[in-house]
Amino acid sequence: MSMKTIATDVSAAAVSPAASAAAAPTGSPRRVVREDIEWCDVWISKADQNSIPHVLLVGDSITKSYHGAVAKQLEATASCARLTTSACVCDPVFQLQLEAVLTGWQFAVIHFNNGLHGMGYLESEYRLGYEQALKVIRKLQPGAKLILVLSTPLQPTSAPNNLNPRVDARNKIVKELAEQFGAPINDLHSISKNHPEHYADACHFGSAAKGLQAGQVVNQITALINGKPGVGGDGQPAR
Repeated sequence: MSMKTIATDVSAAAVSPAASAAAAPTGSPRRVVREDIEWCDVWISKADQNSIPHVLLVGDSITKSYHGAVAKQLEATASCARLTTSACVCDPVFQLQLEAVLTGWQFAVIHFNNGLHGMGYLESEYRLGYEQALKVIRKLQPGAKLILVLSTPLQPTSAPNNLNPRVDARNKIVKELAEQFGAPINDLHSISKNHPEHYADACHFGSAAKGLQAGQVVNQITALINGKPGVGGDGQPAR
């Protein structure tokens, strides 16, 4: 994710939402908004083994950055896979990426984040795309325990900081869908809110913050594997 990409995405929808809405009239094919670079990275470790549970981290470059630490901390308990991508839940390509991974392996826990890419989409489109993704997960992985993740804020003194109200709006949608689907929330947003020292750039984090994120992800996943409610980094039940 780059500041250039974010700025380009916002100009597509936030500056002129009426024009964006007009581009997708009722009954027309879904509107697709792409970034200048799109990417997808899938990593399935111990793909040929079923002796321990498999867990899946779905997210973007931030998820990819803490995946290694999570996998190491969970190695005695579970095998940790990742599906990290620049595609927004609104993009039909994201649904295809998700389906490809979910049809190949069985997962005990799916830790799901999507929210910082695709700012060219309206929040109404985001809700529909996110809900569709959750339905795909429930259909293809009915036995998996699901954790929904609040997206991290942008660095508060950076130029893209003006997007934080939209990050908050998307996180509100995630909370509503978590209640609808009966899933615990992992609040990674609060860890770095109002902590500019946590950041390596406008979007990504330094080693200390990544360690905090990884620890909270491990706590949540371990609790669900052990048959307990999801818990946050403070040890309290996730909401």
